[in-house]
Amino acid sequence: MIMDRDEWLRRILAIHLHPEGGTPYWLERQAQLGFSLRKRICGLDDLPLLGPMSLEVLRERPIEAFIPRSLHALHEKHSLVTAQTGGATGVPKTTAYSMADFESAFVNPFLDVVRRMGCLWSNQGLWLWIGPGGPHIIGKVAHRIALLTTSSDPFSVDFDPRWFRRLSEHSMARRRYLEHVLEQSMELLDVQHIHHLFTTPAILSPLAQRLSATLRSRITFIYLGGMRITMRMLHEFRLQFPNARFLSGYGNTLFGVCHQGGEAGEGLCYYPPSPQLVSRVVAWEVGVDAAARLTREVPYGSRGQVVMHRLQESGLLLNVMEQDSAIRVPPQPGMPPWDGLADPGRLEQPHLTVEDGIY
Repeated sequence: MIMDRDEWLRRILAIHLHPEGGTPYWLERQAQLGFSLRKRICGLDDLPLLGPMSLEVLRERPIEAFIPRSLHALHEKHSLVTAQTGGATGVPKTTAYSMADFESAFVNPFLDVVRRMGCLWSNQGLWLWIGPGGPHIIGKVAHRIALLTTSSDPFSVDFDPRWFRRLSEHSMARRRYLEHVLEQSMELLDVQHIHHLFTTPAILSPLAQRLSATLRSRITFIYLGGMRITMRMLHEFRLQFPNARFLSGYGNTLFGVCHQGGEAGEGLCYYPPSPQLVSRVVAWEVGVDAAARLTREVPYGSRGQVVMHRLQESGLLLNVMEQDSAIRVPPQPGMPPWDGLADPGRLEQPHLTVEDGIY
């Protein structure tokens, strides 16, 4: 049974706002606001009272400022999963998850979805992860998923999306970097018994063009993330990999991942997997105050700006206005009992350029 989201919010606020064991950032924020958050915030509809949360603080302060003091003990720190964002809008932001929260945000949702899909895993096939490692959390997710589905660590081809973005668009340097990634991938696919791929659409597309029909037919599962995927792209991939089941995810390092759960018009739908991740779609108007827009959810079927909330013991992020737009869609059978997002993509904003690159 899924816990009521308002009840879950109150439980998480109690942890982060505990006078002794709470989170330094949120205790400071509460003092600045001048009122008790636990008394004023009774449910999700009350969150606009706080106004938008600037993520600049995640670039400026150490992770201990955003973790409850109750988790600061040495034995608790040993279980933290630390990560940085890809830096698509500037200096990367940092965050941390307890191991339980890491699995709830990234791993368990994947396992739940593939079970519903009826996917069967065996030791006969291995995973190939083609994506960023190092400070990026998604590489850690790929390794955990591979172990839990095939009892084996995945093969990996690492790339650095931050460096790729620094290379001039259409430059020889970019082409050579992509070629380097593809060559390593082909070397593994030619020799190893790889049946499952985890990568981005920007990598899968040129890779598919290089693979023989025999190698493409050997792939039985493809997990896509890191950037937008359209219905047209998914249709083309299905033709290129006729024996593969596909799953795409929408999310990021700071919040976790939502997985596709149907289609709406020309776009895939994504639903938050649990009360720990809440998404909303609010009106997007240039020049309109962001705080005012937090209360203005768009009607079903309309596009607006994505707002995210992370409600976990190891991390609390509220009213984060993403650089993405999406279509608001209602709950549907077989999915969690709340709204979802359809066809998410970059928000067109003046004076801000966000480049996807290869991740």
